[in-house]
Amino acid sequence: MYIILMGGGRIGYNLAKSLVNRGHEVTVLESSKDRATNISADLDALVVNEDGTTIRGLEEVNIFTADAFVAVTGDDGSNLTGCLLAKEYGVKVTIARVTDYQKSEIFRKLGVSVVVSPELTAAQYIERFIMRPDVIDLTVIGGGQAEILEMDVGERSPVVHKKLKEIPSKDFIVVAIYRDEKLFIPKGDTEIEPGARIFVFSKSNMIPFVKKLFMG
Repeated sequence: MYIILMGGGRIGYNLAKSLVNRGHEVTVLESSKDRATNISADLDALVVNEDGTTIRGLEEVNIFTADAFVAVTGDDGSNLTGCLLAKEYGVKVTIARVTDYQKSEIFRKLGVSVVVSPELTAAQYIERFIMRPDVIDLTVIGGGQAEILEMDVGERSPVVHKKLKEIPSKDFIVVAIYRDEKLFIPKGDTEIEPGARIFVFSKSNMIPFVKKLFMG
């Protein structure tokens, strides 16, 4: 894919680096000359010292051929303008960062494909770990209705040495197990061993039960 990133700050730089490593063609638009120079020296990507909110800047990087346009500057107005201009040039996927998450709905109504608030996401992520400090990692999906938990099976877990088919699994399912440096999809005859790392998909209201069941 050909992806244009507007903004070469911390988020833009890390995103560009990740996309390049995945084999995508990336162009970064950065209004700061010094920052553009530094990024260009460090990334295998085209870096242009230009503003993504101008027709000249967008046409210079062949906006007509872009598969996606991502605006991640620290200025909400510039991000919105860049995305709207990209849509005018026929770019199907436009993604905008917002620092004020209350503007998200406005951005969507104006036609931005995806609106993200890294600040809000980070706050919510930290909040989840405050509530679940003993969980290794977690992902919230379905608008908070379900979670994927990563946790280690405790020595005192009531299901240790039981087969998966012997464990009541209403509203949750063990989707993967990491053991002996191998990740595998469990079956009904898979035995739950202490110390094994498991990944459980569960409805949010079942989380306390699931933690107690597997962690003890």
